[in-house]
This record gives sequence, C-alpha cells and structure tokens, in this order.
Amino acid sequence: MHRALAFLTIICAQPTTALKLVFAGGTGGLGSALAERCAKQGHSVTILCRNAYLAVSPSRVSEDFGWVGERRVQEWDAQGFGEKITFRDWTGGDELDSVSDRWVGWEDSLRNVDAVVFTVGDLGKRGRTRPVDAIARAAREAGEAMPRRYVHLAPVDDLVKRTGAFADKRIETLRDTERSWKQTFWTLGRCLRAGTVLGLPKFAESRLFPAPKDLRRVAREPWVHLDDLTDAVLEACSDAEASSDPVLVEPSSVKTIEAAKARPARSNYYL
Repeated sequence: MHRALAFLTIICAQPTTALKLVFAGGTGGLGSALAERCAKQGHSVTILCRNAYLAVSPSRVSEDFGWVGERRVQEWDAQGFGEKITFRDWTGGDELDSVSDRWVGWEDSLRNVDAVVFTVGDLGKRGRTRPVDAIARAAREAGEAMPRRYVHLAPVDDLVKRTGAFADKRIETLRDTERSWKQTFWTLGRCLRAGTVLGLPKFAESRLFPAPKDLRRVAREPWVHLDDLTDAVLEACSDAEASSDPVLVEPSSVKTIEAAKARPARSNYYL
C-alpha cells in the first residue's frame, strides 16, 4: 500500500458550508443513499462508477452495475438537487471489472475536492485494495490539489458475522483496509464503523449494510439511522481533528428509532 502521502505537507483551509465530495462505491445501496442525503443538503457529489451510462440505465440496476437507475436520477432532478450529483467512469468501458489497475478516467475528479468517501461493498481483498490504491495514486498526482479528507466506512464485526459466509475472512479484509487507509492517508484519513442502518430505501439493499430482517434484534445490536450516519460522514469530511482509531457511529437520540418504528407500514423504507 502506498505510503507516499504520509509525508506530504498539506495546509487545509477551513471548509465552506457546501462541500465537494467524491463517493467511491456511490452506486451501491448505502453509498447512493448517503450521496443523495449529502446532495439534498447542498453539497456537490461525484459518484465514481464502472460506467456512467450503465449506472443509471433502468435495465442495468443490479449488484453488478449499481442501485441508482434512471428513475432515481429523474427523481433527484424533480426534487431540485439532481444537478448536485454527477457520475464519472473509472474505466471508460462497460466491463464488470476493471481491466487495469490504474482505473483510467477519473483522476481529475479528485482534484480540488474536500473529501473522498469510500463505501465500496466488495469484501474480496483485491476488490477493496484496488480502488484504495487508485485513490492514493490519483491523490498523489493531484499534488497540492489533492482531497483534504479521506473517509472509510465499514460495518461493525457483529453485522458482518450475520450477513454471509466466511465472516472471519470478510472481517479481516475490512480491518486490513482500515489499517492501510490510515497508513496511506495518514492524518487526512478517517475510519468510521456503523451497525445496522435504519432509514435505507427498500430498493437500496446494501452488500455492506443489509437492511434488518428482524427488528427485534436491532435494539440489542449496534444500529444507527441514515440521518445520523450522514451527519457523521459529513463531519468526518470537514473536521480538522479526528481520532486515529476507527470511530463507532451511534444514534444521536433513542428517539430516532422510535420515530422510525412509527412510519407507516407501506413506507418505501426499511424503518
């Protein structure tokens, strides 16, 4: 993993109210939901994707090409914040996986942005290390125009253990990525962990943060509402001082879960 960023001296000015953000993994369930919330608050968001056309194509909404879709983009436009979200190819092709470690095409998207938010859902080692390597390389090439913050979001171990096979290997991958993230981005790196995320749209099933199947378990396990998680991510994107250790994102108030439970049964959201 690259360590060249560790000795770069960066003078970070105080951020303006509106941030310029880049999401790696922003077509996934949680990533797209966070990108939407950030755009609604007036922040500019660039979503890195395998192919911008396929990412918003109604026939390509899947775990392979992302969970955004043309209809959702149209809804963003109708709500008045669609211009705040743009898509940027990372390969320039329509293949499922990058054929190059360089991920040509989006290096310029990292120039002069406030933060990169990493929500890539692939838990295979190369599935996570390749985009991290690419982000580090693009940041180095940007020099003084490199992003000011790098935010890595991962689920807590308990959530990983109940969402699929090979939990130990998946947890090891996440922890390795966190360590590499801090070693690569040094004081500019931030690592957040969260449990079950309430408030996700039903169609935005997340590989990293799947929707709760049994609400009775939520109160006994780590959980956070999407609103609280959005606030935590934005704070990590703009905060000058932060812990060097991964930070657990917690609900701001127990009232959050009560309000979520009170939503109509026919709601389009998981709580």
